[in-house]
Amino acid sequence: MIVKRCINNSIRRSLALLLVGIWVTACTPQVVGMPASTDDLLSGQLLFGETIDVSDIRSDEVLALNDEMRDYVASKVGGDPTARSRLRKLIRGMLDDGFLTLDYDPNLTYTAVETFENREGNCLSFSILFAALAREADLEVTFQMVDIPPSFRADGEMIILNNHINVLVKGVRRDVNHVGKYVVDFNTAEYNGNYDTKRVTDNYAIALYFSNVAVESMQAGDTRIAFQFLKKGIRTDPGIAGLWVNLGALYSRNQYYDMAERAYHQALTIQPSNKSALTNLASTLVHLGREEEARYYSSKVAYYRERNPYYHHYRAQTAYQDDEFEDAMTYLAEAIKLKADEHQFYFLRGLIHEKMQEYDLAATDYRLARDTAEKSQLVSGYTRKLQVLESQLR
Repeated sequence: MIVKRCINNSIRRSLALLLVGIWVTACTPQVVGMPASTDDLLSGQLLFGETIDVSDIRSDEVLALNDEMRDYVASKVGGDPTARSRLRKLIRGMLDDGFLTLDYDPNLTYTAVETFENREGNCLSFSILFAALAREADLEVTFQMVDIPPSFRADGEMIILNNHINVLVKGVRRDVNHVGKYVVDFNTAEYNGNYDTKRVTDNYAIALYFSNVAVESMQAGDTRIAFQFLKKGIRTDPGIAGLWVNLGALYSRNQYYDMAERAYHQALTIQPSNKSALTNLASTLVHLGREEEARYYSSKVAYYRERNPYYHHYRAQTAYQDDEFEDAMTYLAEAIKLKADEHQFYFLRGLIHEKMQEYDLAATDYRLARDTAEKSQLVSGYTRKLQVLESQLR
C-alpha cells in the first residue's frame, strides 16, 4: 500500500531536489574516489538502527485506475476508432469537467486516483493522471522531462530546485500521410515549446513521485518516511541522479556527512555535471574539514553555471524586475553569446529597450524574437507586440 502524506507548506513546484548549501570559489585538488557499493546507504541501519523495509510501498498504485476512472474514459471516448478523435474527446471531456483547470497546487504530489478524486495537484500529479486516462483510451503516451530554467526556493535550511514534467502523446494520425505528436502540459507557466525535453520511462516518473513524497516528508520532519520513499524511488530507478542528491541531503541534515558524500558521488557517477550534487558535495566536504576539495567542486559548479545561457537569462529577468536595466543587459549579452537563436532573450531585451525609451532598438529586438521563434503562436505574439510599438512610433 502506498502511504500518501499531505504536507502543508511543502515544495514550490513539482519535482524537488534538495540542496544543503551553496559554496562558490575556485581551485583544483585531487579528487577522492568512492566505493562502488551503495547497499549500506540504502539500508537505514545508521539512521534508524534497523534495515528499512519498503515492500509495502507499491509502485503499481501510482498509475493505477479505479472503476470510476475507467467508466469516465468510456463515457468520454466510447469506441471511437481513431487515436486523434479519442485524444480530442478525452481532452475536451477533461476540459469540460474541470480537469484541465484544476486547482494547481505545487505542494501536492498525488497518484492518478488521488488526483482524479481530489481535482488538485502539481504537474507530476496531473501528468500521472493524464497518462493513466490516456492509456485507458488506448492512446500511446510517454512522460518527458522539460529542461526549464533553474528555479529555486528556500525553505528553512533547505534550498529546493524545481523541475518540470509533462506527457507526450504519440502515434496520432493527422491524415493519411502524417502521424503527429502532441504535448499535454498542465502548467503552462513552466512550459515553452523551445525548451529541451527528454523522454523518460514510467519507472522514472514513478521514482520521481516517490522522491517528491520523500521531500515533502523531510520538510515535515518525518525522516523515516522520507528515507522509505527515497529508498523505494532509488530501487524503482537507480539511474536518476536527483534521487541520490536527495538521499545525500537527508544524511547531511542528520549530520552523517560521510554517508552524504557517498550519495553525492553516486549522483555524480550518473550525471557528472549535476550542479545540485556538486554544490551539496562542496558543502559536505567543508563539514568534513576537506576545504581544498570543496573549492574544487565549487569551481565546477561555477563552470557549468556560467555556460548555461538560461542562467544568465534568469539573472536578467530578476534584474529587469528590479529596474536594474544595465545589469539586465549585461546578463542578456552573455546569454545571447551562448545561445543566439533563443527568442525569449531578444524579447526581454526588447522590453528593456522599450522601458528605457529606446524604441528603435526595441523594435529590432522584437523582430529578432519573432524571427527566431518556432511556434506559430509565439510568432503571432511577437508580431502583435512589434505592430503596437511601430504604431506608436509613427
